[in-house]
Amino acid sequence: MRKPGYLLGLLATFGLWACSSPPERVPGPQPVLAEATAARPSTPPTPPTLANLKSYRIAPAESRLRILVYRGGTMARLGHNHVISSADLQGQIWRGATAETSGFELEVPVNTLIVDDNAARAEEGEDFPLNVSEDAKAGTKANMLRPTLLDGEHFPKISIRATRITGSTANPDVVASMRIKDQTREIRLPVTLSETESALAIQGSFEIRQSDFGITPLSIAMGALTVQDTVKIKFRLIARAVPASP
Repeated sequence: MRKPGYLLGLLATFGLWACSSPPERVPGPQPVLAEATAARPSTPPTPPTLANLKSYRIAPAESRLRILVYRGGTMARLGHNHVISSADLQGQIWRGATAETSGFELEVPVNTLIVDDNAARAEEGEDFPLNVSEDAKAGTKANMLRPTLLDGEHFPKISIRATRITGSTANPDVVASMRIKDQTREIRLPVTLSETESALAIQGSFEIRQSDFGITPLSIAMGALTVQDTVKIKFRLIARAVPASP
């Protein structure tokens, strides 16, 4: 008979998000999944070139994006939930007189993603206890960047670009194309926006299925231990106004 540690070994070897010693509880019900469809040919908004469009650049040190990954299956207690963070987001936002003439483009560097930072886990609550070893974190990141998963060597960035923005300034309805590896899908982004004279603050959350982007989530022991297909993405962006050219 194989020892219980065999399952943990499989997870560390084959997992999208490798794990070690288990937390005590499995997360509650899943939130509603954001719509994701194959991206249709469209002409995304063009970055600002006219005087009546105002341009902003993402401030990486003030912005954050987190990907919440959940364990599943009847043996979920043998796995960890994970918080994958980005602290060096790149991109720009441009604003016109209406939502329709505004847009954005955002890039998430894959190879610098941070796995299970203790402060991030603490902020995300009791589903993310502080019991993940440094070895487990390193194993998770190595597996995450493998060619069969995010393939950080050949696809170093995840990109999100607005294709249509409608609605009010404070709560716009955003449709965007999201590209992970060589797969592009259309997603809807519920966001809230506030602004000062020189900056924008944008926050929101949405969910995607890994399988929509050609990634097969971990499943071992006939599905008794899995990584859930659905992951939640949360973001808070600060963008600073770019001085107008003289």
